[in-house]
Amino acid sequence: MAAMGTVGKIAVGLALGATLFSGGLGSALAKESASSTAEAALESRLKQTRSQSYRYAMLAGYSATERGDYHTALINFRRALTYRPGDRYATAGIRNMQTYIAQERAEAAKQAEIVQRQATLAAAVEASDWACAAASVDRLVVLVPPTSADRARLIAYRGELAGFIQARANLDQWSTVCPGGQV
Repeated sequence: MAAMGTVGKIAVGLALGATLFSGGLGSALAKESASSTAEAALESRLKQTRSQSYRYAMLAGYSATERGDYHTALINFRRALTYRPGDRYATAGIRNMQTYIAQERAEAAKQAEIVQRQATLAAAVEASDWACAAASVDRLVVLVPPTSADRARLIAYRGELAGFIQARANLDQWSTVCPGGQV
């Protein structure tokens, strides 16, 4: 009888386990497993989406760079960096675009100064203000590229201005455009 009691308990335990597994606990375990699989699939899709977004942002950045649109390229390289923080390619792209933009700004400022100096030179020559004209030419020589034909013309013109200054021509018009001889 004792053997029958143990066998009965085992049978009841198995029956109870089967009931729990098929209805209660098994269902809960199955749901947890399905939930875990769904989370893994979702995480995989998010990684894939981030990877695609990174790739698209980098390609857009490279394309904009080729067109010389450095601001758009910078935006896209920064966007790529948000998808892959610390990425060396996105970081290098950002650094390069910032350098190109700074160079563009410096060149624009230089061109604006050239235009301003040319206007001052024209006004100085019109007023026979040879000191101001000479100072304007001196500054223009520095701003114009060394290989430019304009630079050679400016240097020759500077020689002419030196002749006017040495002859002390029009001393009554001395430094009217550039007060104090400042440019």
